[in-house]
Amino acid sequence: MNQLRIIVSSTRPNRIGHTVTQWVSEQADPEQWEVKVLDLAQIGLPFLDEEGMPMQGNYAKPHTQAWASEIFESDAVVVVTPQYNRSFPAPIKNAIDYLFAEWNAKPVALVGYGWSGATDAVADLTKVLTHVKAEVVGSVGLSFPEQLSTEGVVLDGDAAASGLRDLLETLHSKVLDLDEVPAQS
Repeated sequence: MNQLRIIVSSTRPNRIGHTVTQWVSEQADPEQWEVKVLDLAQIGLPFLDEEGMPMQGNYAKPHTQAWASEIFESDAVVVVTPQYNRSFPAPIKNAIDYLFAEWNAKPVALVGYGWSGATDAVADLTKVLTHVKAEVVGSVGLSFPEQLSTEGVVLDGDAAASGLRDLLETLHSKVLDLDEVPAQS
């Protein structure tokens, strides 16, 4: 069974990220994925407080070690992100910045939501994740008010779910491709 981590990137008190994440989780095929939600509001990473460079991987703080384990142990990651001021929220940037090697070749899919389907947030997040060598396989955007209510309810359920299931299948195929790569000696 492949390990899928879904990151709720918004930490605002009145956020709908957890509702969107629940919908994303429900679309994951239980024959392919064991899903675990990583809610950045609950994890509560402080702004990067490690003395060493993340690239060195010498994590001294328990919260960094726990975060690194979650990402390392996953086979793939889905980031659920709103768009705030034409980009993604600061907590997801902070969470990415904590690590380096754990992102290397990690298949990642993005689910954005907002007034424009979070197109700017997804584009910016793709740049950041690509820089840390994650492999962004694609994205789905949910736009207010056509596809998503401001309470987080997906309105065009069949079409949106179909697009997300296709994205999750692409993510799964990428995981299978990585499993088939022979180890270098």
